[in-house]
This record gives sequence, structure tokens and C-alpha cells, in this order.
Amino acid sequence: MSKKAKNKNEKNEKLEQEVESKEEETSTEDKKVEELEQRLEQALRAYAACENDKKIMEKQKTQAIDYAVEKFVKDLLPIIDTLELAVKNIKNTEDECAKEMVEGVELTLKKMVDTFKNHGIEAVGHDEFDPNYHQAVQQVESDEHEEGQIVEIYQKGYKLKDRLIRPSMVTICKK
Repeated sequence: MSKKAKNKNEKNEKLEQEVESKEEETSTEDKKVEELEQRLEQALRAYAACENDKKIMEKQKTQAIDYAVEKFVKDLLPIIDTLELAVKNIKNTEDECAKEMVEGVELTLKKMVDTFKNHGIEAVGHDEFDPNYHQAVQQVESDEHEEGQIVEIYQKGYKLKDRLIRPSMVTICKK
């Protein structure tokens, strides 16, 4: 082999070694890039999970604030029931003094009901029987009502915003 050919072979070998070295470097860099991409993806997922948790906690906090008065309202409902019963009974009496007192009781009751409304607390509607809002405590036969219709309300139900606090206790018609 000639000197030229020998030099050429040596140059080719050096070039091949350099190419192999560069390929190894590239392979190593590709692995590093892939690893960094995986870490970035994990970080993004962790960030998204934190954001979701933050939203859930904010929603729970808002609900806790919205419904914090629920127990207090439950404690006040018997007072409203008693005032309504007092108004109903006093109106049926012939005693003039009692009739004058009914105005004060009615004003007190109205003020409590208005205050409840201002805070999102309302009586359950009684148009139609709904097992989600009404508790049937008795069934009676009635020609004046249709099957399943509410005949009498024993105790009003109340809800706080969209949450039921107490179901209405009602009598429904059966045929």
C-alpha cells in the first residue's frame, strides 16, 4: 500500500472515530433532552394537579361559607313554626286583646322570613308533591285532590340556596 493510501485510511479512520464520537455525543444529548422533556411534562402535570386542587379547595371554601349558617337556621325554624302557629290560633279567637297582639307577632314573623330570604333561605314550594322536598307522613282519600297531590301541610320545609335544610311534612291524597 502506498503512503498516500495509508494516509487516506488513517484519515478515514480518524473521521470515522470522530463521527462515532459525535454520534455518541448526539445520543447522549438526545437522552438528556428526552429526560428534560419528561421532567417538564411531570412538572406541568404537577402544576395542573395543584391548580385543580386549588379550584376544589376554593369551591369547598365558598360552600362552607355559604352553608355555615345551616345549623343556626335549623335552630331558628321551630321559632318560625311557633310564630306561624300563634298567628293562626290568635286569628281564630274572639279576644280583642289577642287580635291586637297578632299584628306584632305577624310583623315579627314577616321580619324573620324577610331576613331568611335575604340570606338565601326560603320555604319549600307546595305546588306538587316532590319526594326530594316533601315527606309524606299520611295519606288520605279526597275527592277535591288528585292522586299524589298535597292535601295538608303539617310543617313547612326550608332550603338554603339549593340545599334542603328540612323537608315539608305533608299529607297526600290517595285514591
